[in-house]
Amino acid sequence: MNPFLNPESLLAFALLLGPLVLIHELGHFTVAKLLGIKVEVFSIGFGPRLFGFRRGDTDYRLSLLPLGGYVKMLGENPDEDLRGDPREFLSRPKRERLAVLFMGPITNILAALIIMTGVYQAGIPEPAYLSRPAIVGAVDPDSPAAKAGVGTGDRIVRFGNQPIRDWNDLQTKVAFSPGQNVSVVLDRGGEILSKDLHLESVTDYQYGYAGIFPEMPAQILQVEPGLPGDNAGMKAGDRVVKIDGEPIVHFERATRLFQQSAGKPLHLEVVRGKSEVSLTVVPEEQEGKGRVGIAWNLAAEESIRKYPLPEALVQSAKWNWDNAGLLFTTLGKLLTAQISPRMMSGPIDIFKISGQQFQEGWTHFFLIMSLVSLQLGVINLLPFPVLDGGHILIICIEGLIRRELSLKIKERVMQTGFYLLIGLMGAIIYLDIAKNSGLLRDALQTMFGLLGNKSNP
Repeated sequence: MNPFLNPESLLAFALLLGPLVLIHELGHFTVAKLLGIKVEVFSIGFGPRLFGFRRGDTDYRLSLLPLGGYVKMLGENPDEDLRGDPREFLSRPKRERLAVLFMGPITNILAALIIMTGVYQAGIPEPAYLSRPAIVGAVDPDSPAAKAGVGTGDRIVRFGNQPIRDWNDLQTKVAFSPGQNVSVVLDRGGEILSKDLHLESVTDYQYGYAGIFPEMPAQILQVEPGLPGDNAGMKAGDRVVKIDGEPIVHFERATRLFQQSAGKPLHLEVVRGKSEVSLTVVPEEQEGKGRVGIAWNLAAEESIRKYPLPEALVQSAKWNWDNAGLLFTTLGKLLTAQISPRMMSGPIDIFKISGQQFQEGWTHFFLIMSLVSLQLGVINLLPFPVLDGGHILIICIEGLIRRELSLKIKERVMQTGFYLLIGLMGAIIYLDIAKNSGLLRDALQTMFGLLGNKSNP
C-alpha cells in the first residue's frame, strides 16, 4: 500500500515526532522550574489552545496540533518589557540560562541512549553479514568495482585513508562518497592490492555506489507453481551452492546465471536440510532473459543482537556515538559539496520511513525513534541562530566580552537565523517532494479517484 495513504504511517509519524519534541521541551521546563524561573505556558502541541488547566504560574494546555510542544518562560525574549524580576529568564545568571538551554538537547540525547538500551535488551534482527569482514561475495558487471578490477573473494581493508572493520563500515563509507574517486586496499589471498574506484551516484537520494555485495546465501523463499524452478524440483528452503560447478556465494550471481541461460540446462547443487540434492533447471525466456520462477530469501541469514542490561547500555552508547559522528560527517560533506542535499531527510521522508519501520515491528520503530531523537539533540546544540545552540553561543560570547550584546544585534542575528532556517527547511521539503514525487502522485490520484467514486457512484 502507498505509505502516504496508510493510516499506520500517520499514527507512526505522530508517535515518533510528538514524544521526541515533547521530551525536548520537558527538559527546558524541568530545569526552569527547579531554578525558580516562571514558566507561563507548557503546551502539548502547537497552535490554538483547546483546553487545559492552570497550576501556580503555569498554564498547562493541549493545543490544536499535537506534534510536540513548547515552553514559554517569562522574559525569555530580549524585546519583552524586562523588569529585573528574578523569575525572568533573561534576568537570571548566565550559568542558569545555559542549564535551561542545554537540558532540551540533552534530554533528547539521553532518550536516544535509553531507547537503544531497551532495543539491545529486547534484541534487534539485522543481516548477519553486517558484522562480518568486508569480503566481496559478488560484483555487479560494468560497476565501478568491476571496472577497477575488484573480484569475488577480495577483502576490502581500507577505503580511502580509513580502515574498514566490517560490511556495515564499508556500506556507510561508500554511501557517503557519491561521484568521488577513492582508493581501496584489498587483501586477495594474502596479496595486498590497491585499486582506484570512481563511485557512481544512484537513486533519487544520490547515494554512492560501488557495485560490490557481501557473501549472502542463495536460499529460496518461494517457488512459483508451473514454472521451470517448480518443474526442476526446487523447493522453498533450498540453498543453491553451485551452478554448473561454480560456487555461489551470493544470490545475485545465481540470478545473473539464470538470466543469461534462457533455454539452456543448468546443473544445480542445492542443500536441502542436511542433505545435498542435484537438480537440472532450464530457465524459460522472458523479455530476452532467463526466468526460473523463484524468489530469494533476503533474510536468510539474520542475527539478533541481544544483550543483558549492562552490555546493552555499552552497546547503546557506542551506537549513539557512531551515529553522532556520522551526522557530523554528513554535515561536513554537505558544506563541502561532497554529497547531495538529497541525502537529507525531511518531514515527508520521515513520515514514510516511520510508517515502514512501524510495520516492521516495535524494535525497528524504536530504532528509528532513537536515531531521530539523537539527531534532534545534536542538531539543536549546533551554534546556529534560533536553535538552542545559537542562544548558547550568544551567552558564551557575552561571557567572554563581559557585557551584554545590544538588543539590535541580537534581533538581527535571530532574524537572519530565522530566515536561513526557513530557507533551509523549504529546500529540504522541496527535495523531499522531488524524491517521493511518484508515491505522492499515486497517492493523490488514488485520493481523487476515491472522491470521484463517492460523488459519482
